[in-house]
Amino acid sequence: GCGKLTGVSNPITIRASGSRFGSWMTDTMTPSADSRVWYMDGYYKGRRVLEFRTLNDFVTGQNFVQHLLPHPWAGTGHVVFNGSLYYNKYQSNIAVKYHFRSRSVLVQRSLVGAGYNNTFPYSWGGFSDIDFMVDESGLWVVYTTNQNAGNIVVSRVDPQTLEVLRSWDTGYPKRSAGESFMICGTLYVTNSHLAGAKIYFAYYTNTSSYEYTDIPFHNQYSHISMLDYNPRERVLYTWNNGHQVIYNVTLFHVIKTSGEM
Repeated sequence: GCGKLTGVSNPITIRASGSRFGSWMTDTMTPSADSRVWYMDGYYKGRRVLEFRTLNDFVTGQNFVQHLLPHPWAGTGHVVFNGSLYYNKYQSNIAVKYHFRSRSVLVQRSLVGAGYNNTFPYSWGGFSDIDFMVDESGLWVVYTTNQNAGNIVVSRVDPQTLEVLRSWDTGYPKRSAGESFMICGTLYVTNSHLAGAKIYFAYYTNTSSYEYTDIPFHNQYSHISMLDYNPRERVLYTWNNGHQVIYNVTLFHVIKTSGEM
């Protein structure tokens, strides 16, 4: 069941590897028997994706295959959804869907008007203009445009065609955000990528409304360059200064009893 984010656990460090910036993830929509881990070191011009068979293999750095993407990536806002990698093509506002099994690009499409190349990154920079994410209801992308003055736009995206289905202007300036992630149709935004960061803002797409929040979380290594929710595992994945870290989340469920309106 879905709910409102009320708390984040202490960080659990899975591994220390790679450079200061990068991303790592598991598939957000596969059977639980599939425990592959994907690993993408660096934030721009990279093409090398490592696929580990299990989390344990990832921890030990063994049993991986390498995918070489036909187009290099920008930023760290990639996501693996139903066997495909969704990412932003370097020096463009083009979204790319790369299918791991066939090792081919299935579709690519421009996000019309979306800033790229550090026009509207998160506070840490790193070409983080375009950020894909997945929650319980599907695939989303966060970005911004000149038309809405650099405020965060969140769009529902068709995972087959990469068409934008619907967009919301959150009113939150993207350059003031550390990172963001979706849970249950709500976009949560942190106010910094550095130590002392907290989850500061929530935008509810179901009501097109927002509120300021105060959900602390421990930024152990003081530089977060990727933060993503995995709805299958109910955890946040983060890349923190060369450490791959997860957080458990606490969601508050409103339970309606019979007779209540």
